[in-house]
Amino acid sequence: MSNRTINFLRITMIILMVLSVGLLLWQHFGMTRILRIDPQTPYQVKSIDDRTQGGASIGTFAKNKEALQLQCDLKKNQYQWPFCEMSIEFSNTGEGIDLSEFDRIVFDMDLRGPEFKKVRVYLRNFESDISKLDDPLSPKVNELEFAPPAGETFSVPLKYFRVASWWIDEKNIPIFSTDMRLDNVTQIEIATPGKVQTGLHQIELKSLEFHGKWLSLTQVLMMIVMAWLVFCFVWLLMELLAYRERDQVKRARMHELETINRVLEIQAEVLSNKIQLDPLTGALNREGLRDFLLQQWQGEMPTSAGMSVLFADLDYFKRINDNYGHAVGDDVLRQFAQLVQSEIRQSDGLVRWGGEEFLIVCPNTQLDQAVRLAEKLRASVANAQWPSSIMLTCSCGVATRAQGEEFSSLIERADAALYKAKDNGRNRVELG
Repeated sequence: MSNRTINFLRITMIILMVLSVGLLLWQHFGMTRILRIDPQTPYQVKSIDDRTQGGASIGTFAKNKEALQLQCDLKKNQYQWPFCEMSIEFSNTGEGIDLSEFDRIVFDMDLRGPEFKKVRVYLRNFESDISKLDDPLSPKVNELEFAPPAGETFSVPLKYFRVASWWIDEKNIPIFSTDMRLDNVTQIEIATPGKVQTGLHQIELKSLEFHGKWLSLTQVLMMIVMAWLVFCFVWLLMELLAYRERDQVKRARMHELETINRVLEIQAEVLSNKIQLDPLTGALNREGLRDFLLQQWQGEMPTSAGMSVLFADLDYFKRINDNYGHAVGDDVLRQFAQLVQSEIRQSDGLVRWGGEEFLIVCPNTQLDQAVRLAEKLRASVANAQWPSSIMLTCSCGVATRAQGEEFSSLIERADAALYKAKDNGRNRVELG
């Protein structure tokens, strides 16, 4: 993934964080949605009293610029529950207003009359399974009775409304339909309470407001979560695309390296037929080793023992190349080859086996002699002065040919001894 893409994702993440916090703050302190009912609203308002139920109370409605007024001459006779109410009708077709998105209702009203301290509010919700257009009392009655403070607005959470038990009994409503719902309110009624003295009462409604949020906290949180999920998905997708691109580049490089290696192998094979010495160190290469052995044996390899081989490897040589560069590494290899040549006999052969690994072939040399030579070489390497004041050590693996043993087997035992020296801590000699 490019730095430009990473910076873009980081900036996007910061913006998303700011927007998330801002949206939560806006939802809490703002985003207010208000439905207001006052004398200027076009809804139909009328008075209802208990005379339809056989009572004697008389309610009259009046409206001016400041308020909706209900005058109620509350009287008692054979009807047990005298009342008057102001009815605000949103619809007579069964298509009301969805108040479920609001969370509270704010009243600005005054009550006048003998011991008139409480008021009852009905929110009638039309529900097709239990309500009928030809029955004005069939919409569900969600009621709340409370005492508003005189001369002050009063806010009531809508969650405090409850379905009226008397309406449930009267309409014989099934239990599964008795839940409080405000998703299709067709009528609001403001009435005198259940217990109030007879006499002249007045309800003066200046305004009634439903307050809520354009987006609920749950909706805002869902939007934020979805935005973050989309962001994370995009980030993951871009990471996968970047990984795929890196993998393709890596494969292309590996293919290129394989091609180069094949070319080098071919070139090395061609050059090996012409050159028997390692051009960097002056030691024999593997082709030179073959000729060296042929000169030693003058034909077939003898069956008797008496040859030892040493594998010597410079410890942690890769660090020299990494820390000081390949030029210094080449100087170290040249000096190491010169040091070994000065310690071995003219009849011995020094072969650069590969990288920093050298093979020393010692004809007519017993195991104890080969071990002493290996220890001498190890000490010489540790005490020598190397380029750039590098502290250098070497590990050695020693093996002596058994009677009738193939030379390849001898090489393998010495190589195994070298790896044993490495595994046991380096700067040591091990026998194979």
